[in-house]
Amino acid sequence: MSGRFQKTGKAPEKGVALISVLIMLFFFTALGVSLMALVQSRLSSATLEADRLKAEYLAEAGMARALYEKSTGIDTDANGTGNIGVTYFGEGYYLVQHDPNGFSLLAIGVVHDVRRVSFVKYATQ
Repeated sequence: MSGRFQKTGKAPEKGVALISVLIMLFFFTALGVSLMALVQSRLSSATLEADRLKAEYLAEAGMARALYEKSTGIDTDANGTGNIGVTYFGEGYYLVQHDPNGFSLLAIGVVHDVRRVSFVKYATQ
């Protein structure tokens, strides 16, 4: 009997280990790629949410500055009481538009192309 055959007459399964390793390697590679895509997606989502929050805070800062101008009557930038031009702060900027006829303030905060808007209507005394 030749060394290539076992006593049962079947050929030895020498290639099974190689195929098994290749299948496992493909599986773990696919798993790693999918995990990297998931992490990238979550990171992008967290960054976008942080930019949204920063833009909202900038709009609120602009609103506070405009309300300060309205309450004191001091026009800090000489463009009309309550109007705030584009003001850069941190990673973005804010601006406020005052409508004295409509008794309203519109504040806009922008960070990395993310825009948040705050609107306030006030009563006169």
